[in-house]
Amino acid sequence: MRQKQRDSYRVLVLFLLISLFLVGCHPTKKIDDTKKQASKETVTLKKIPIETDSFKKVIGWLNDEEVLIHCGYEFKDVLYRFNVKTGKLHLIYQPNALILIALLSPDQTKIFIQLAHEKDSEIQVINLSGEKLQTKTVDTMGYLNVSWNPVSLDQIFLSYYQNENKIVVSNWDIGKNTTKEVPSDTLNPIWYSENLYVYVNNQNDFLLKKGELYLGDIRTGESTHLRNQVSGFYLNQDSLVMFTPSDFNDNDLLVSYQYPFMVDKGFLEVPKMTMNDRLVFPYLTQLERKSAIYGVLPKETVHLELTAGKFHLAKLNFEKRKVETIVDLPDNAPILISPDGKSMLYGWRFESIINLENKKIDSLLKDKGTIK
Repeated sequence: MRQKQRDSYRVLVLFLLISLFLVGCHPTKKIDDTKKQASKETVTLKKIPIETDSFKKVIGWLNDEEVLIHCGYEFKDVLYRFNVKTGKLHLIYQPNALILIALLSPDQTKIFIQLAHEKDSEIQVINLSGEKLQTKTVDTMGYLNVSWNPVSLDQIFLSYYQNENKIVVSNWDIGKNTTKEVPSDTLNPIWYSENLYVYVNNQNDFLLKKGELYLGDIRTGESTHLRNQVSGFYLNQDSLVMFTPSDFNDNDLLVSYQYPFMVDKGFLEVPKMTMNDRLVFPYLTQLERKSAIYGVLPKETVHLELTAGKFHLAKLNFEKRKVETIVDLPDNAPILISPDGKSMLYGWRFESIINLENKKIDSLLKDKGTIK
């Protein structure tokens, strides 16, 4: 009898323990399910609350959620900051003039602006509150090519064609408000460090099949030859990607990678793009010096004067010599990765955002929907 009572007691205790265990598990499972459901939910991007005809372009990322927007109204331009998640729009600057160029500083705290006048241009640097930090006149009515020094933020390269045969490149010292001419054989010198810059001399080859890579020094005015057979390049901090026609296949473009600068890390061959036989280089973007490099690449060799071509956003894996497709794209247009690395601006006016997690493309403009 006592044995039966003991057995019954043991069964009861076991039952209570199992019940407590199950009660304790249910809330945890509910919480886990809630987390999973929340992780699947995506934030709906807001449309820019501006008429499309007035929208000119998105300049770039201010932070993970905000972008700088350039708009125009009756020949008078405006700069806004816009939150793509909340839809909040905030006026930064209205210069009562036509803005030819707006460019964010490498640390996203200042804006370079070129304003158009009748006989010349006015260049300005403002902060994100719209306050003028510096202003100067430049003797050209054309668009400037601009490169902002990533280390010494008071230095900006300004370059333009003075006439058909003469290129003018100068360094604007913002703090002193002075300009100094820089020896250059190209319209596009790119700052590499506080005193050094990189450029390609295409040797007057309009088709860009020829080229040599140089490293210039702002202190001495001298240049050092680095490499032959470089038609163009992409530079981000000390990551360098070079483009040259392939020696192996006339339909391909050779893409070489150096990281750190001057240390070869491999190469890829991608389909070549041309426009009237002139090389067209892929648009690339990279967040940090060691992070992934993304590019807008053609799926096959394309002559853009004959056909629009088919393109995709891809990750360039130089270690495995592979191009890893992320999403198909409707056009060969620029890209710019966000500060958190989760999305990127895309389009000729950066009017769309590519979500790298769900691989969707959403337009920021009111009259366009999601690109399938």
